[in-house]
Amino acid sequence: MPLVTLRHFTEDDIPVRTALLREARFQANLNDLGVVTSDEALVARQRKAIAEEHDVKRHFTLCGPGGAIVGFAWISSIDWRSQCCELSFGVLPRFRGAFGAAAVAAAHAHIRAELNMRVVVNQVLEHNTMLVSAGELAERRAVRCPWDSYTVGEWRTACYWTDSEDDVRRRQSSIDRRRREIADRIRSGGRT
Repeated sequence: MPLVTLRHFTEDDIPVRTALLREARFQANLNDLGVVTSDEALVARQRKAIAEEHDVKRHFTLCGPGGAIVGFAWISSIDWRSQCCELSFGVLPRFRGAFGAAAVAAAHAHIRAELNMRVVVNQVLEHNTMLVSAGELAERRAVRCPWDSYTVGEWRTACYWTDSEDDVRRRQSSIDRRRREIADRIRSGGRT
């Protein structure tokens, strides 16, 4: 059983997501919509997304063991014909260390398996190293955009790259190979 699962975002989830949108690290690392938007407008935007905007964006609730909400994922810039979208996510502060990587993996797996997305556009603000190290970000980015986003009073540089199905398979194969090498080294008592 996966550590994190996804379900459709519902109106019952709006208060939890609204609180996340107002959280300081979320605002600095993604956007500060929660600072510049009233409570009523935030709720209305989320209700509209649920009721009317499935063709252009989809919101999901990330759940941990027992169905506990650990965060949210959403896709936007959806190109159904090209099977491409941008994936965003936010993990609740108390679950970031324990569920962050699993939440991202679950979101990627879901949109590929259930929505047939073949290419996912990734955007990470350069200062945000919560899930991607600065070195990995520099290695993976295909485009670096200074002055891309303005969050909590600062202009931010964004890094963009895409992940196709082949990219995901290659990365997973590399991870699996590295794990086998480590396991073999441990079993051999550290002898190489």
